[in-house]
Amino acid sequence: MSASVDDSTRDRDTIERELRLLVSVRSAYRQRGGAVPPVSQMDALLDELLKLRSPIEPKPMANRAMPSRARLGRPAPSGT
Repeated sequence: MSASVDDSTRDRDTIERELRLLVSVRSAYRQRGGAVPPVSQMDALLDELLKLRSPIEPKPMANRAMPSRARLGRPAPSGT
């Protein structure tokens, strides 16, 4: 491992491989009728993946008027 890479941070591929392995282990236990291991380790890996995600900023909505019913081709509601 290079000196420029932080040892505490793992890459997404490594974490995803571990998750797939844990899913396989849980599936095998379930098929054999054994006690299924707790999901706490999977939860920790998912939390680690979330920390790696870059924050997504919402795109601002354009300030525009809603289209009128006439432009949408809908009749105005009747007063009956």
